[in-house]
Amino acid sequence: MSKAEAFSDARRLIQEAVDVATRAGIDPAVLVAPHCAEIAAAQADAHGRSSDNLNWCGVSVIIDEDLHELFEMSKPDHDPEQKPTFLVTQSTADLVREDFERYEPSLERMAEAGQENKKFLCIKKTSD
Repeated sequence: MSKAEAFSDARRLIQEAVDVATRAGIDPAVLVAPHCAEIAAAQADAHGRSSDNLNWCGVSVIIDEDLHELFEMSKPDHDPEQKPTFLVTQSTADLVREDFERYEPSLERMAEAGQENKKFLCIKKTSD
C-alpha cells in the first residue's frame, strides 16, 4: 500500500468516525481533537519541526522518503472524496518552505490540474 492509499483510507476512517459520533449526538471534535493534538506533538518531537505547514495551496503534503523523484502528485482514484496530495521528500519540503512565494504559482497550477484530472476520472467512471 502506498502512502497516498494509506492517507485516503485513513481519511475515510476518520470521516466514518465523525459520522458515527454525529449520529450518536457526540461532538466530533471531542472525539478527534485529542488524537490530532497528540499526533502533532509526537511529529514535532520526532522531526524537530511541526507538520502544521504541510499544506500547500490548499493541498495536503505527505513526506515520503521512498519517492524516486523529489516531488509527485498522488494518482487519482475512483473515490469521489479523494483530494489531490503532494508527495515530497523532506528535502523538497524544506526547500519549498524556505521560498514558498517562488514555488506557489507552480504548486497552484499542479493543484488545479490534479482537481481537473479527478473530475475527469469521476465523469468517465459515471459514463461507463
